[in-house]
Amino acid sequence: MTEISITPLTNVIGAEIRGLDFSHPFDGETIAGIQEAWLKHLVLVFRCGPISEDDQARFATYFGETVGARSAERKDGGDRRLMVISNIRENGEPIGALPDGELMFHSDSVFLEKPLKGAMLYAEELPSTGGNTLFASMYKAYDRLPEDLRSRLEGLKGVNVFDYETQVKAGRFDRASAPHAIHPVIRTHPETGRKALYVNRLMTEEIEGLPEDESDALLQTLFEHAENRNHVYEHVWQLDDLVMWDNRCTQHARTDFPANERRLLRRVGIEGDRPF
Repeated sequence: MTEISITPLTNVIGAEIRGLDFSHPFDGETIAGIQEAWLKHLVLVFRCGPISEDDQARFATYFGETVGARSAERKDGGDRRLMVISNIRENGEPIGALPDGELMFHSDSVFLEKPLKGAMLYAEELPSTGGNTLFASMYKAYDRLPEDLRSRLEGLKGVNVFDYETQVKAGRFDRASAPHAIHPVIRTHPETGRKALYVNRLMTEEIEGLPEDESDALLQTLFEHAENRNHVYEHVWQLDDLVMWDNRCTQHARTDFPANERRLLRRVGIEGDRPF
């Protein structure tokens, strides 16, 4: 087993991992140690130095089936197991997804029947400032709900809508055409058994079965509660950082950054299961 150091980044969420050589496969004990740290800290930051696309993809396979680029081909011709997130443009078109500006808090792919279990993001190029990633613990968000509100949420389900390239927030979404999935407002983590708040500002459009005004008011309350800084870790990226998060019990957001400075990161997702 490789000896690794684990340093908590906050008392709620996040830990920094050092001591791993990503250019070689890991043994079972090392993988088990990382898995244990992941379930405990939810977000792991590896200060790993330069790693190849193959190294990143191989590491992800230790934790499940991988999910990469959505399109038929990556625009840069690279490995489709990895999704490029970048504002770099060639011939006026971004070479990657989610190119510019800030992103509201969200859980990845929650508009699918089986959202991602987790994801890993690696920093190749960074702007001089901004583009930080904020991670919020939805365990703590649930734990800190007032008792009456927690009871009110039991059994409720949220409608989550695809909102990366579409403008569903400009009005009510069309269920006939907009990709969407209905999931519990409170989900249970399949490995830890802990409960987590599972609605997010970017994609949760409504709470099923409630009148529109009641649904909107409740969601606004939950969004503000989920994003409370008391259970948020803000990651200020360094080159060659690899960050891994548990998508089942966290949300993340991105801060703004200079549009005229290059930013390029590689993401690989890990296949998830149906929330319950």
